[in-house]
Amino acid sequence: MAITYTVAVDFNDDGDFVDLGEALSADVVALKWRLGLAAPYDSVAALSWAQISLYNVSQRYAPEAAGALALLPGRRLQISSYDGSATRVQFTGFIERVEPSSGTLGPRTALIYAVGAEKQLAQSVVRLAPQVGVSADTVIGALLDAVPLRRPVLKGYAILDRIGNAELNSNSALAGFYPRTLQSGKSTFAYVGDTWDDGITAEAALRQVVESERGRFFFNRAGDAVFYNRHHMLLTTTAQAAFDNNADALAYSYGADVANRVVVTLSPRSIGAAGSVLWQVDSAQQIAANSRREIVARYRDADKRGVGALSVLPPQAGLDYTANTAADGSGTDVTALVNVALQRADFSAATLTVSSSAGQSVYLLAGMRLRGTPLYSDDPLTIEQTDWMSLTLYGPCALQFVLPAITSAEEAEQIARYELARRVSPRGVARAVRLSALKHSAQILTRTLFERITLKDAQTGHDADYFIVAEEHSVDLGGARNQTEWLLETAQASTFALLNSASLNAGYALAY
Repeated sequence: MAITYTVAVDFNDDGDFVDLGEALSADVVALKWRLGLAAPYDSVAALSWAQISLYNVSQRYAPEAAGALALLPGRRLQISSYDGSATRVQFTGFIERVEPSSGTLGPRTALIYAVGAEKQLAQSVVRLAPQVGVSADTVIGALLDAVPLRRPVLKGYAILDRIGNAELNSNSALAGFYPRTLQSGKSTFAYVGDTWDDGITAEAALRQVVESERGRFFFNRAGDAVFYNRHHMLLTTTAQAAFDNNADALAYSYGADVANRVVVTLSPRSIGAAGSVLWQVDSAQQIAANSRREIVARYRDADKRGVGALSVLPPQAGLDYTANTAADGSGTDVTALVNVALQRADFSAATLTVSSSAGQSVYLLAGMRLRGTPLYSDDPLTIEQTDWMSLTLYGPCALQFVLPAITSAEEAEQIARYELARRVSPRGVARAVRLSALKHSAQILTRTLFERITLKDAQTGHDADYFIVAEEHSVDLGGARNQTEWLLETAQASTFALLNSASLNAGYALAY
């Protein structure tokens, strides 16, 4: 049976795509979508996306036309497939924009562009409370909760000032957590988040943590957040599909990813004295009459270098700040009319609320400060591992990692050894494989990210296992032509052993 694809938009935000009028399939001309990593060995997935081409003679897909569909940015869109036996979700994302063609004599089509939640992570700046002695999954969960990700379900939940979502006793529940599946991290990080200054993007924060774990983070076909620890792929030893000289095309090369020198840079930490100055203002600041404002205080040491803070003391009037009617302090003391409150103490910066009940403008005098226990980032430490035989035979090929979440030289050395063992010898590698539904419809529909496959090619003599690390699909000609390309990463299951999971012998290297 031919594959049928359905494109649907969750117009009523109830979390499903089956309500009347939500399917757009009758007008679909072509589909393209992609999920997964930008390159093998990446830790965090690239932006997932979909592009839907539709007939638009009816003007349903021209948002400003009368009677058009409400294709608003942020609305959830889903692509699903049906092959006569099962319905499978292929892509879930959020509408980014709509581009209808203009004029009545042209093609009269429209393009809907959708993206995954990765875009929201890239545009959201975060800070976290002190993350001390934590694993990657704990930090990832905190980051997902800190970012105002667009929830899959809005119906029945409270959204202030939005009709239909702000009526007490009928839909005043708070929205739940963003859907996620997070494996327990294998590393314990002493400190995470102290180097983020007044905030970094959630994407950058995730990348720091996941790269330090050597794990993977991505959004799956259902749009859920997924984290795999570094042992996940080592423990996935059975291929779910095999392709024996029957792929449409194979992108193959030999010797392209050799690395014989691995450099890992870590950031040792040291704890300062309790009650140290974490932040100080060196000039008077004017405060308007009867005003209230928030300020962000980035922790700094005496040399104005960024530091973290394991604890922060609430500012005390007269000790940590004073107020006066004159900027130089020569006027009337009005400290009693000004309040500086610690609203939120994150690991790299604090949020203060400054309020004044004075009937005139006053000044917070120079010397206003925050005190607490600082966490210093010491000079970076670099660990190197080199395979001199490989370097002699194949020339220098270096690989560098900067991992601020790593504070232990021992763990940095394990990472360097592990990465060196993965890439020290030249080998044949299939970078990508292209398939069509004419031969492989079942595999195209069912196989997805981080599943294991076997590839054989007689012409190159290649026979190896791989993980799918990205999938890109194209459907056109009314669904008659369906092509898929998988980006691949070598499996290397025979190379590494885990304690309590395999026997060590000459064919194994111990993974950490």
